[in-house]
Amino acid sequence: MSATPFQRLKVSREGLLLIKSFEGFRPRTVRRRDGVPVIGYGHTQSARPGAAISEAEAELLLQYDLLPIVEAINSRVSIPLNQHQFDALASFIFSVGVQRFESSDVLEQLNAGAPARAAEALSGWPDRVQPPVDAPYRRRSAERALFDAAPDRPAPLDLLLTAPVQSPAAKAEASAEDEAPATVQILRHEKRPPQSPAWNDTGAVVFIGGIGLLAFAAGIAAFRRVLAGHQATDGTILIGGVLAAIGLIFISVAGWNLTRKRNNKSVA
Repeated sequence: MSATPFQRLKVSREGLLLIKSFEGFRPRTVRRRDGVPVIGYGHTQSARPGAAISEAEAELLLQYDLLPIVEAINSRVSIPLNQHQFDALASFIFSVGVQRFESSDVLEQLNAGAPARAAEALSGWPDRVQPPVDAPYRRRSAERALFDAAPDRPAPLDLLLTAPVQSPAAKAEASAEDEAPATVQILRHEKRPPQSPAWNDTGAVVFIGGIGLLAFAAGIAAFRRVLAGHQATDGTILIGGVLAAIGLIFISVAGWNLTRKRNNKSVA
């Protein structure tokens, strides 16, 4: 049974551009990642080592390669398809092959009258033959965007190529985010624990107090040298006084912070 009872569809120019954008043009025969020789826009049948081809010739070969795909869609899909859906399926089948399409869940869902579930199933097929390095579902996402596009509006290629990547892993992550519990926020009437600067930690306070003691001891030592009759200069007396003063300041700060920390604990 055909896709439409009175009209057999064929791949539109939009569909051709989508396929060509993902296949890429190869002017000479190269080996695909799966080891298969390929030339032009994904053509394999007549690809031979050393062969060369022009873009016009490559498009003719692409049209030839699409003939069994067009026939498969028109003959195997039992529900009417719009042009966007037809083009998306053509790109999909060009990637996975006619035989895999005929045994796929995509065709099964289409013939069950569930095009939305068919589009969902299409998204789960990675582009295993010639995928982008970091996005094996990029092509499927573009095809899905074309399949879901409004049938009465054009589907520009740039919008298809930038459609959000939809893969089983991405859907699983989105589902996990939806099921995750909401972050608990502190309400205004809740009592928050007292906040202290980071440097007010006990270890930091003890360190400051230790520095203060060292400075104070160095200042006292300088004064003792003067009192003991050692030769001293005005600079020695000045340095001793500054060290002693700094030491007292550090010791006072440390003592004040320890007292404040103890008071905070008792309030909490």
